[in-house]
Amino acid sequence: MLLVFIGKTLIPTVIKDYKRPLPDAYANDYGEVVARAERYYYSGNYDRARSIYVDLIRNTSIPDYITIGFIGNGWCLIHKGRYSAAIDTLKKAEVRGARNPKFIIPVYMGLGVAYYNKRRYLDAYRYFSKVAFQYSAWREVYGDALYFGALAAYMNGSYEKVVSLVDTMEKRFPGDKRTLEAQLLKVFAYRKKGELFKAIMTLKKVINQGHPNRPKLEIILAEWYAENGNYDSSITQYEKALANYPMLKDTILASLAYVESKYGDAIASNGRVKVTNPLVGEVLFYSPGMKAFKNGQMTKAQQRFEKFVKFFPNDPRSAKITAYMGQLLFQSGSFRKAVEKLEYYINKYPNGEDMPAVLELLGKAKYKLGDYKGAAEAWDRFLLEYPGHKSSEKIKGLLQALVKEHPEVAKNIRSGIGAEAVFNNALVLYKQGAYPKAAKMFEEFLKYFPNDPRASKALFSLGYIAYISKDYDKAINYFSQYVQKYPNGEDIENVMYLYGLALYAKNDHENALNVLQQFVQNFQSSDKLGDAYKFIGLIYYKKYEGGDNSAKEQVIYNFKMAANAYRRAGKTKEAQQLEDIIKQLGG
Repeated sequence: MLLVFIGKTLIPTVIKDYKRPLPDAYANDYGEVVARAERYYYSGNYDRARSIYVDLIRNTSIPDYITIGFIGNGWCLIHKGRYSAAIDTLKKAEVRGARNPKFIIPVYMGLGVAYYNKRRYLDAYRYFSKVAFQYSAWREVYGDALYFGALAAYMNGSYEKVVSLVDTMEKRFPGDKRTLEAQLLKVFAYRKKGELFKAIMTLKKVINQGHPNRPKLEIILAEWYAENGNYDSSITQYEKALANYPMLKDTILASLAYVESKYGDAIASNGRVKVTNPLVGEVLFYSPGMKAFKNGQMTKAQQRFEKFVKFFPNDPRSAKITAYMGQLLFQSGSFRKAVEKLEYYINKYPNGEDMPAVLELLGKAKYKLGDYKGAAEAWDRFLLEYPGHKSSEKIKGLLQALVKEHPEVAKNIRSGIGAEAVFNNALVLYKQGAYPKAAKMFEEFLKYFPNDPRASKALFSLGYIAYISKDYDKAINYFSQYVQKYPNGEDIENVMYLYGLALYAKNDHENALNVLQQFVQNFQSSDKLGDAYKFIGLIYYKKYEGGDNSAKEQVIYNFKMAANAYRRAGKTKEAQQLEDIIKQLGG
């Protein structure tokens, strides 16, 4: 999984910042002009240096100066990224350089770098190996030639050559920084060759020698342990990496997830694996267990869940997956084992968030086993402890059916309140006119059963009681809630009408006007249509009386609409009263 990372960062695809070898080869022997060019080159001013080197090529006749010009120009072109031009230039120097090491070594190394950066790795290897094999006595460049040769060989897929070159570096330059980098090439050469054990042993050596990328290499080591079947070593390595390199947590867990995706079944069934870090447990057992559970892969889910609970019994997630294991056992028909798991949950996690589901399932499992008393007690506890739960009606129905089937269990039931009982008690009090008591019961109903189908009726009843009790603030609050929650509720017509009147009674004319106008728009067939138009007219009338002459037209319009509605409803007296007012207004 991390090999892609290695290819992009640890194994360079471009050789950068490598200056021309033999830095003192020319400056002291070829005069001030060459020395000046050298100073510009080694300070990174490649344009100034190149201008001098080009001038040497064009304007001198001394062979060595011309050769130096080609060499210097070629290296300047390398640093400017003009690799093809650099190759052409250095090729000319190669012809002129004969066998003088001071000339030919920089030429070969430059051609190697240029070819490498053009991804012509075989050509690059050819030139680096010339230096490595022909000029091993030049220690200051020999190590670089070996390393770059190994690098080119690796990129060319010549893994045996990589191992051979790195072995030579280890003998000639033990402890050198270049050697350490080269050993990493050897690691991945072994890996590419399929010699995983050698790759692992060499990687451990590189890690122990303090490679600068040790944290990421340790993650790779963990992956390779798993690939090699050493799952216990792999998990130990991952936990060590998490403890030592918290800044790499995401990378470590992504690598672990990759390992789980390939070897998860083998890891889950391995008795030697020990997990102590909850993050590792989540990636190896919890998450894949949940995924398997959702996909219906019950055996796989059960295996992962058992492992997670074993290693992390006090983790909050262990409570949830214990509940899931109970469900899995129930679904597979293992009712007795399901009861054991569910009762373990109840005892171990008394405050677990899945307690309602556990109690529900426990009752069902005990019912399947013929333990009707136990089933009744589980469902009864559900209703007592979770009266407002979304499943309370279903549980009450199960309990009622059980009592009907086995009357003897009734003595074991302690819960006396369910959604139906609370609502019916409130409704009886409401019909009797005991409004304060009815309101209290309706409030309890909404508190405990907010999702019950009768919740809208309870909310309307509370608003109505508040309205007729002239507690308009409460009425407005309840009606406002109703409109927001049940815009299409069966009592929406009455709610909108009374909502508007309550606002009118509180002299909140603007909001009353808004609500009543919505009413007349939406309920043209209502028997309250005339009254609604009348109140709208009265609101505009108050504006008119307050000096807003523009409201007069709205007064007349709405009173006319109210009078028409009254006449259609046979309320001629009310219609006549409004028509008289309209005449007085000149309408």
